[in-house]
Amino acid sequence: MIHNILILKRSGEKLFNRSYSEIAWNEILTSGFISALFNFTQELFSADIQDLELGPYKLLFESEKNDDLIICAIFDKIDSIINVRQNLINLKERLLENYSEKLKNEILYEDDFSGMGQITDEIVSSGVNSDISEGLRKRYVEILEDFRANSEILDCDLISGSGVPLQKEWNKDFLELCLRQIDAFWKVSKYMLDQIIISYQQRHLILYKINENLVLSSLIRRNTPLGLATLLIEDVANKLMKINN
Repeated sequence: MIHNILILKRSGEKLFNRSYSEIAWNEILTSGFISALFNFTQELFSADIQDLELGPYKLLFESEKNDDLIICAIFDKIDSIINVRQNLINLKERLLENYSEKLKNEILYEDDFSGMGQITDEIVSSGVNSDISEGLRKRYVEILEDFRANSEILDCDLISGSGVPLQKEWNKDFLELCLRQIDAFWKVSKYMLDQIIISYQQRHLILYKINENLVLSSLIRRNTPLGLATLLIEDVANKLMKINN
């Protein structure tokens, strides 16, 4: 879940903060920390930091190089970056749409963003509630059950962009492994990456992107040729895509 949304200037001035949990984040201290990080990466690498992992949490940032504003989301490490990233993009669009005149001012104050809390609540809640509909869920389950019946497939499931498995409660470590790979789809999106194959306990874990918000995760027997596994996965992926069209 998203615990906190923070908007600040690159100089470290906090402009807006919204908390969604009981975790106590000192927004002033956090703003200074984020500002220092951005200054450090710009000074050393001439680039902005994109995300950061701190214990059980992640920080994701939305900001352009020539943009004085930084929008930050603090969320659980087990959540997918893809969904949180889209929330930040939507939030930035609404921010520019509703406060464009205010943002032209050289000096900004927290009071300049009256009403931003309601906008943030709408975007965050829509991300949480964007689960698969019950009708689609039933059709997905039927396809997955047929796929799982294949002797070459040890297990499979669909994972939503918010990091939620369609059918079952997965082992936390295994789900985290899947989500880390799913995040790679977002980070290297300019290379049109649609499939990731990794080794997991001497088996093949194949992640296949169905669309921007849905990934098919399949655990394949160790002796199954990757060519055959890929063909099987592409076949079921096409069936899943047809449902969405």
